Amino acid sequence: MLAADASAAVTAMWPGIVTLAAKRFVESGEGREKHLRAAALDDLAGGEWDMAEWTWRRTGVVMEIVSDRWFTVSKMHAEDGSLAYWYVNFERPPRWHASGWDTMDLAVDLVVEPDGAWHWKDEDEYEHCRRLGIVTTAEHAAVSLAREEAVALVEARAGLLGDDPAHRWLPDPAWPRPTLPRNEG
Repeated sequence: MLAADASAAVTAMWPGIVTLAAKRFVESGEGREKHLRAAALDDLAGGEWDMAEWTWRRTGVVMEIVSDRWFTVSKMHAEDGSLAYWYVNFERPPRWHASGWDTMDLAVDLVVEPDGAWHWKDEDEYEHCRRLGIVTTAEHAAVSLAREEAVALVEARAGLLGDDPAHRWLPDPAWPRPTLPRNEG
């Protein structure tokens, strides 16, 4: 955790950090096997899915999570610490608890280049989630408003999206590697 208050957190990940993700997503090789990724969504819609440990690769990430917001904003950094791009991940608002927060990815994303150019990603998966009922009509309305909010942040260069693209970020080598809490029950 880099910073936190009662309604937001800024956290970091870097290659080698272990998180949890849907097992089929893990099996899909970070989403490259589209049929397994689609199967993961089908599992989720059917209520029959498992979580598995997943090791983060490729980029250093500084992520801002805000209560009641339907997306997170992340700065994705290359191995040398330079900004590769910003990533806006649309997801259910965080549910905070003692060891962190829970959320659910809603498939659609916004990718913002260092020069400010942006494009949508995975809109086909978002529509599949809508067809499966994973994203309800009420959630779709919230995501539509959140899309507008995110684009406004991009255009205003606000929050993490306003950080200088020339600023480099690398994790402090002295930081201990975060670990997942173990469920003892």
